[in-house]
Amino acid sequence: MKLGNKIKEAREFKQLTQNELVKISGVSRASLQLYEADKGNITLENLEKIANALEIDITYFVSPSNVSKSTNFVSYSSPNANLESQTLNDDIINIPFFENVRASAGSGTYNDDESNQTLSLSKGFLRECFGLYSFINLSVILGQGDSMVPTLPENCYLLVQQGEVKEGEICVTRIEDELYVKRLQKRPKLKLLSDNKAYEPISLDGEDFEILGRVVGYFKKTTL
Repeated sequence: MKLGNKIKEAREFKQLTQNELVKISGVSRASLQLYEADKGNITLENLEKIANALEIDITYFVSPSNVSKSTNFVSYSSPNANLESQTLNDDIINIPFFENVRASAGSGTYNDDESNQTLSLSKGFLRECFGLYSFINLSVILGQGDSMVPTLPENCYLLVQQGEVKEGEICVTRIEDELYVKRLQKRPKLKLLSDNKAYEPISLDGEDFEILGRVVGYFKKTTL
């Protein structure tokens, strides 16, 4: 699919007019019209503005046919990313399902056994239910505890997408040998926050930690 069609289809999926996307993104209307018509050269800065306005990972817009020798778009995608899997076709994708890996929405849980199964879901389902356009680096693990209630129910399956996590997003973080699912605070200090106010924030200062990815959705255990 051409870049212009991707931008237009993503905009229409968000139920935005061109004028509305112009206001949100800061990209001029004349430029947006050219981009959607696949005329003119889009800059990396404007592509980032459009992706942010549509709440889409910029890698969704990247495909071999969109990459110019004078640009550096490829550096924004994972080296192992299958870019063809990011199209809007409603075909089935297989997502790694780590049933025995638990991220605690409480005080922390660790599991040595990482039994890997596969969960088959359609891209249409993932788009409709979770607003996903990029389908790379997804996995499903079990979330335990009640520190993210009411946002996340206790003992639900978490759909996690590996990659950058923005301020305020729910993420999965490894602290030493334990996994936590919390909301990320970047400023003024790096902390993990619980939506359940009965739990104290966890400071990451001085910790051996790794932010693994963001939680993009969840399933109740009865649905899998």
